[in-house]
Amino acid sequence: MEEYDYVLVGSGLNSLVSAALLAKQGKKVCVLERAKELGGCIKVDRKTAPGFTFDLMSTSHVQFITSPAYLELKHDLEKAGLEYCVNKFPAGVLLPDGRSLIISTDHERNLQSIEKISSLDAKAYNKLFGKFFQNANITFGLLGSEPYSLANMRMLCKEFWQRGLVGVASTFVDLLKPARQHLETHYQSDEVRALVAPMCLHGGLSPDAAMSSLMGELITFSFSQVGDPLVKGGSDKLVEAFKTLIENHEGTLITSQCVEKVLLKGKKAIGIETAKGDVYKARKGVIANVTPQQLYKQFLPADIVPERVAEQTSDFQHGRSCMMIHLALDQAPRWIDSEMDQVAFLHITSGIDSISKALNETDRGLLPDRGTICVVQPVTVDPTRAPDGKWILWLQILELPKVIKGDARGVIAPPESGRWNNEVSEAYADRIIQLLSEVAPGVEESIIARIVLSPADLEALNVNLVGGDPYAGHCGLEQSMMFRPFPSVKNHRAPVKQLFHIGASTHPGPGLGGMSGYLLAKSLM
Repeated sequence: MEEYDYVLVGSGLNSLVSAALLAKQGKKVCVLERAKELGGCIKVDRKTAPGFTFDLMSTSHVQFITSPAYLELKHDLEKAGLEYCVNKFPAGVLLPDGRSLIISTDHERNLQSIEKISSLDAKAYNKLFGKFFQNANITFGLLGSEPYSLANMRMLCKEFWQRGLVGVASTFVDLLKPARQHLETHYQSDEVRALVAPMCLHGGLSPDAAMSSLMGELITFSFSQVGDPLVKGGSDKLVEAFKTLIENHEGTLITSQCVEKVLLKGKKAIGIETAKGDVYKARKGVIANVTPQQLYKQFLPADIVPERVAEQTSDFQHGRSCMMIHLALDQAPRWIDSEMDQVAFLHITSGIDSISKALNETDRGLLPDRGTICVVQPVTVDPTRAPDGKWILWLQILELPKVIKGDARGVIAPPESGRWNNEVSEAYADRIIQLLSEVAPGVEESIIARIVLSPADLEALNVNLVGGDPYAGHCGLEQSMMFRPFPSVKNHRAPVKQLFHIGASTHPGPGLGGMSGYLLAKSLM
């Protein structure tokens, strides 16, 4: 039996941020991870194709390097070996007919690129870019502080004082708009609409959902400000840097430890017990980076969980499923727009209607006919990821059903159980690569190796990704802000003394930013 100030369950980025901040304050921390490796959704493969480094799950760290957690820990992490790489062309979109738009980290260049397509769109982009940052105090205030906090109240009071009731109300209306309404109102061209619309998928939202306009702009404008940062040498180098930082401050990190229950003394958490029977005592608190179902239905006895919390745990919804495809290529793709070979992060889509169609098919349990393809080209940012002259494509498909009822194209037979299996996964991956070949002719012949991770594979790699949901919970308005994970818990404090809840299932939601771990650690400090 070991005793610490804080015991953290799970080693994803939120846990690492929280543990690092607490350890630097002199707290004795212990991080327990059920997998064989630390990192949560940060996993790397270097074995499939020698010389190639694949980020199997998360890869782009734009939300982390713009977070207060990174600003506070940057020096320590760099001292521990962390190095980020960026390029000048972080994002773009390629339509199947060859039209495209590329965003750089130079705002004036972006305006010129859009001007070539539509002068009206260039003016609208510039206006909305400025308006977005005018509203930054509210946007980042809500996302960067605890919902129930004095800091949040002060921010809102200040905004009411400066803008007035009508001004604040108008701002919130803008923040809640669906992306479709926003894009079709302000932009005329397919290219600009298609650039921003798929960004909202990375916030777990459809372009017709409330707040999807905010998510689309947030991600697009973040790329244009700081690029698409990738960790030099592979994302696990970030985990290694955190491990060094935490251990340098007497912290402990242990893998292959599956937590079975939270130990209680009355109604206070005093530690955890693992499936192996190991006990880790916590003098000041247990911090769980898990889903609500794990915390309230597995780790705690039913009689200690308040009835309302138990009900809302049962009602907690997970989002659509995801597939990852990784390709090692003998050469760079021959994009139908040759300029795409310099873009770090791009989408292949026809635009809003195409995305909505794929999501509609997904929500009806069908494998989409033409899914939106998110492509990251790591070698454009970090050449160390592949041998000289070779290439990597990181593909993500975010419009997939958890339970398969059929195929919108009528080609792939659904499994009797409705569950993802290897046969269906490989068949659907073939479809995605065929769609990719339409805009990158010959890419199939260039494949040296490929890795396909189905929704079932993703859940097997990280138990928080229930049904292959990469965001650990549906991100609709009813499950965001003070409603995440649900309204019966306040901030990151569970209804058990000294028990805390962080991770993508909690406020401010998913995204590799480490914010829930940061907010909790700062409150404990």
